[in-house]
Amino acid sequence: MIRNINDFKGEWHVWWVQGFDPILKKAWKISIGTGAEGTQPPYLSEHGEVCTGFAVYEVVGEGEWQVYTTSNEDGPLVLADGQLRWFGTNADGQPFRTYMSLAEGISDQGPFVSMYGSSLLGDPDQVAVWGANDGPPRPDPVA
Repeated sequence: MIRNINDFKGEWHVWWVQGFDPILKKAWKISIGTGAEGTQPPYLSEHGEVCTGFAVYEVVGEGEWQVYTTSNEDGPLVLADGQLRWFGTNADGQPFRTYMSLAEGISDQGPFVSMYGSSLLGDPDQVAVWGANDGPPRPDPVA
């Protein structure tokens, strides 16, 4: 269980998995509250909401990242009920919502924290679920 918004701070990598023989590759990176590229550290809004800046990067080459969007353009993430939330519109002007939460786990290599998110575009049937971490998912334990 998260303790506060500082648990979300940092860079999180979203891995892309596709097909029956999945190949993991980095597709996106989310920087939250780090102070770089518009990722303002956590603060209180004028309405008393706990907010933080973010930047989303997409991979454009081998080890190269390009800014996709930032909170400077689209407004901050807001902490509510242990989740970071963002409400806005996509490039086509359609309603777009994102929710992020953290989950603690433990493996044979020790404790770790993963981020899980969902994105909702338009109606509730258009939902994408994704996960992020500082590396690929840990392997399943061997019995």
